[in-house]
Amino acid sequence: MSTLDFVNGKIFDGRADWKAIDKELALKNTRCLDLLHEACLVEAYLPVYTSKMSELFWDDIAATSIFTIEAFEAYGHYFMSRKYLDIVGYNQVTDEEVIKVREKDKGVVYTDKVRELVNFMGTEHFAAEFFKDLIQLTEEPVLRGLLPRFSAEEVSHSQFAFDLLAKMIEADPSVKEKVMEHALHYQHLGSYVLPQVSPAKEDNIKIIQGFNEKVEHLIGKRLSDALIE
Repeated sequence: MSTLDFVNGKIFDGRADWKAIDKELALKNTRCLDLLHEACLVEAYLPVYTSKMSELFWDDIAATSIFTIEAFEAYGHYFMSRKYLDIVGYNQVTDEEVIKVREKDKGVVYTDKVRELVNFMGTEHFAAEFFKDLIQLTEEPVLRGLLPRFSAEEVSHSQFAFDLLAKMIEADPSVKEKVMEHALHYQHLGSYVLPQVSPAKEDNIKIIQGFNEKVEHLIGKRLSDALIE
């Protein structure tokens, strides 16, 4: 579609020098590319998910603004990751894959605002670290240039969810209990549509502690304490 191609290029092509991609360096670590492929599929799903969130939060102007930003930036991650894999010529993402992933969420209606915000907050918190960890897995300079931006945007997305939950708690302190319950049963949004969501490194203790601290800051109680209880 020529108009879509033109607008995609106008928005995203200035963010990466596609012609400078070093395919040989990129292919030195195919695990990194496999992880990027998986992340690309998650990002391809998120604009569909956020459209459902905009419906769920239809009467909250801040929330619908946040999910609109999330949809756009997730689309950017998807578009640039997919184009990168296309240029490298390894484990490319196909339209059929994207449709298959999105189809798994077809017909699902989300009704629990707190659950979705907790899962959204956690997903973006872990995604920020995931993209940061990918930097350590590749020597290819163009991808190394893209990943810090992806990570920084995920940090903002997680904070968006935190802020919405804080607003809900301010209006109704009993929401704290719901936040804790859903944090104890946290589910990555990618797992809504994929059989697994892979970490970029084995040792994730620090980032798990970060999520624990985020929950504590939000509700005044550590997730780890609740697990012990």
